[in-house]
Amino acid sequence: MLHGYFDLPTFVFFDSGNVWAGSMYTDFSYKIDHLAEEKKKTALRLRIWIGTQSIEFVDEFVFEKTYPFSAEGLETLIGELNSEFEKYKSES
Repeated sequence: MLHGYFDLPTFVFFDSGNVWAGSMYTDFSYKIDHLAEEKKKTALRLRIWIGTQSIEFVDEFVFEKTYPFSAEGLETLIGELNSEFEKYKSES
């Protein structure tokens, strides 16, 4: 489903335990996953970095934040992802 600049899945995708990663303009990279405590998902996490390297090789994120594990939390996350991309575009 298209959300601003990004074609992202709905909350059901993340509720099923899946992870989403992608990039825009080649080097604006991001990953959306979840945090869990005692096998219960507790938060959605957004991490953004500049570069083409895999997240395993990233030393520093330009943005990292957690959100409530809910459809509303995902909507807030998506809004901030679009805002961060807008900032990146204006600085490039």
